[in-house]
Amino acid sequence: MSAPSSSAPVVNAPSKTERLRNTSALFARVSRDSERVVVPINDSALDKNTSLPAFYCVHDITGGALSDFVALAQRLETTARFYGIQAPPKKMEEADFGKSIESMADYYVEALSKFQPQGQLLLGGYCAGAIVALEIAKKFRDKGRDVALLIALDAVPENTSAELRPWNPSYLVALARNLPAWFIYGGLKKQKDSHSLLRRISSNAIALGRIAMGRRPTQRLDGGYDISDSMSLSRYPPEQRSFINRFYEACFAYFPQQYSGDVVVYEANVTPVLYLPQIGNRWRSIAAGCVIVGVPGTHLRMLHEPQVSEIASDLQRRIASPPLKPSTLAGSLELN
Repeated sequence: MSAPSSSAPVVNAPSKTERLRNTSALFARVSRDSERVVVPINDSALDKNTSLPAFYCVHDITGGALSDFVALAQRLETTARFYGIQAPPKKMEEADFGKSIESMADYYVEALSKFQPQGQLLLGGYCAGAIVALEIAKKFRDKGRDVALLIALDAVPENTSAELRPWNPSYLVALARNLPAWFIYGGLKKQKDSHSLLRRISSNAIALGRIAMGRRPTQRLDGGYDISDSMSLSRYPPEQRSFINRFYEACFAYFPQQYSGDVVVYEANVTPVLYLPQIGNRWRSIAAGCVIVGVPGTHLRMLHEPQVSEIASDLQRRIASPPLKPSTLAGSLELN
């Protein structure tokens, strides 16, 4: 990925202090009317004179690409220009946007192709975003583009038929082994009040009942999926809540195809108390040569300290060896 050469650069090689200030300004200017997809996260992404490779990381289930990735992006400052791929707030208002993984990937491929018209691509995603990144990588490879590496941060590809069933003895043994760590890292010990404790117990009881009926932990009786048992949507505006629900349903409707490129999967070692995502097994079934890297702690803590520093250190080594080719960017760094 080669030195950026925007035909109309907006940022002129700022000093470190200026870059820090500019990054804060760019974050502040992402508005609900924005149609921007590619968003610079670290200061290196604002430097048009750097030869560092560009890393594009797809948003999580909420569609946002900024806050989730700040800590990781900062720790990769000397390794990669870190860009978040966000679901444009303006697009979230459209009832069809987010209805399928394939259509979201098409939209992001078009945006990335304009931003980086040629050269190698380094792609990744966190949570559901890694499933979109997988489809983006596939579409780019089908077009003849070189995807140097695909990085999946604790993402569960559904419909792989590779996971153990809940009634399998090995599954039950793994659940039992996970229980002590769950109490330490993310379980009842972490609850701060009786309300959150009751909510956690209730959600686990509902999930257990669904599993007993042969359904997934968040699957409704009508066959759809309910994300509200996994996270609260109350803090998001209505159009974003609608997008989140569409995107969540799309993840379960997506059937990933075989992927022959290089993949690194970071998998949280601590899983939910009643559900084993079996991330490693699922990814191996669709990407035979993928590397699974275990990360201590839970999914929600993965991009926080101390886990994020461990991931960044590992990523630095993988990005640098073998060296990735620099990329030429054509995208403007001006945010809408």
